[in-house]
Amino acid sequence: MKRAAVAVAVIALGATSCETSDTGSGAAAAPASAARSASPRPAGTGPLTKDVVRADLDTSAADAGVPENAPDYARTFEDAPAGSPPSCAVAFRAIGDEAAPLDFARFKAVVGALRAREWQQSGGLREHETLDGVIGDALAVLKQRGWTIDAKYEAAKEESMITLTAYDQACMKEYLPGSG
Repeated sequence: MKRAAVAVAVIALGATSCETSDTGSGAAAAPASAARSASPRPAGTGPLTKDVVRADLDTSAADAGVPENAPDYARTFEDAPAGSPPSCAVAFRAIGDEAAPLDFARFKAVVGALRAREWQQSGGLREHETLDGVIGDALAVLKQRGWTIDAKYEAAKEESMITLTAYDQACMKEYLPGSG
């Protein structure tokens, strides 16, 4: 229940990480091919950095054929004030429309690409069908080295969305009392 509250708080507020970085949104602005050419995975077992998590979100989406991160959405997270709960997270959102829809299969491909980058899925894929019998929304939770990703898929007739919100668990505990 507490994890759900934390996820809702992060999603509602927007986010970046607890760390400060001189690169700002540089990793998000890099083309997917450039992000794929360099390995984002550092050796070791300590917590992942914000830059590695950003690269995992961006390259997993690109590998699954998902459009780039929505700039206005990304900026909301990147501009979060230091020391706030939103400063503990990194986010990605792609929006499809009737001309270029994002379907459930593409969402599953993103989750698969994250798993290939050593993100461990916590529980199963939670999905809900619409009255038409198609998947209208889905949620997957993945964890790795001090971070949690809430991967969401939402579909409507006019547009569909894939949203990935990753948050640093230690940072969230520090800035959002009761989140642990």
